[in-house]
Amino acid sequence: MRAIQFNASIPRYAVGLAAQKISSSILWNGMSCTQIRDVPEPQLPNAEWVKIKTRYGGICGSDLGTIHLHTSPYLSPWSSFPFTFGHENVGTIVEMGARAGDFKIGERVVVEALLWCKPRGFSELCRFCARGEINLCERFCKGILAPGVTTGFCRDTGGSWSEAYLAHHAQVYHVPANVSDENAALVEPFSCGLHAALQFPPRADDTVLIMGAGVIGLLTLAALRATGSKTKIWVVARYAFQADAARKLGATEIIDGKSDYLAEIAKRTGGELLKPIIGKRVMNGGGVDLTYECVGSDASIDDSLRLTRNRGRVVLVGVPGITKNVDWTPIFVKELDVTASYIYNRVEPYRGEKRAAFDIALELMSRGSVTTEQEQVDTEPGSVSTRAAQPLDLAWLVTHKFKLEEYAQAFALLEKRGASKAIKAVFEFK
Repeated sequence: MRAIQFNASIPRYAVGLAAQKISSSILWNGMSCTQIRDVPEPQLPNAEWVKIKTRYGGICGSDLGTIHLHTSPYLSPWSSFPFTFGHENVGTIVEMGARAGDFKIGERVVVEALLWCKPRGFSELCRFCARGEINLCERFCKGILAPGVTTGFCRDTGGSWSEAYLAHHAQVYHVPANVSDENAALVEPFSCGLHAALQFPPRADDTVLIMGAGVIGLLTLAALRATGSKTKIWVVARYAFQADAARKLGATEIIDGKSDYLAEIAKRTGGELLKPIIGKRVMNGGGVDLTYECVGSDASIDDSLRLTRNRGRVVLVGVPGITKNVDWTPIFVKELDVTASYIYNRVEPYRGEKRAAFDIALELMSRGSVTTEQEQVDTEPGSVSTRAAQPLDLAWLVTHKFKLEEYAQAFALLEKRGASKAIKAVFEFK
């Protein structure tokens, strides 16, 4: 079968770093670390595993960062090469072991990508997995599998940028019949947004800033609204189509990312901008209460620290790398609480329970608000009527679909989001 793989080596890195200045296509034509190639179908490690035929394999920003060699080498010990890309997924089971649970051949499923203790064959869980914090597993490079934090970065599991991939039954979730394939393909990234929204929720009177209106920024916004947040949410968006998507998902205000948004936010929050001897302006007073940084770039992180009020909170949701142009002084001067939201886990606090992010995502997509109560709506004084919550539809965020052989076109298009108006692109398999 055909698969898009990443095979790291120092010579390939060197070629990619040097040659991409001439043409970015060198990054995926086989001269650097990424290439499309024929590979054998992955085989079940044991009877607890299933094989899944891919329907959609989502193209994530972290995948593109890896292809463009922007990802920090910090994570390389928790990867194994060559790996097949693709941790965002939906597909149908085509093979299963005798101890693979209550799944059936032909059933539509999504896979929670984390390769924690159970997929790695450990019956005695590490201290974090035992608590359901599987994103913090201490065994991502141990057990029966080669190193890899998630499917799509481990050579033994395959990934959704191919016709088939593998999953341990503990990773697999049934897709409800009324959840479309497009919605199901977004369960994994939406769960990242849910983790940020539920682990680090705003207070009712907070002013929230979301830096970035790419997929993660939009899905963090969607998660905040879908889980009941009524707070004021401002979104910094660079393009009109991103602004339109943010409004549709419930943004209170759009801040133009191509404008002087530092001045705009200072004005809105009663702050003033001061000019240091050299460097960027700093804010005195004012600032938002809570910032979700959803880009991961130096500029976005740096601005997030400047735009958050004294003793405010900055949540890093976008994947950062090795920063070269971030001034960390605001953390000290403002006593900021800077924390990170890393992937997702199984103890997300929601409506008095601790649940897996995938469970919450699928139920929101299937039934709407995850509650046994009905939403109450005031009609006229003294009377209350009820209406059932509506399922959450995110399928419209999937704006582009490509065959696997069209990978070069897909990557080139995603480099020019302003012109292509791409939000989420996926590889499509019949």
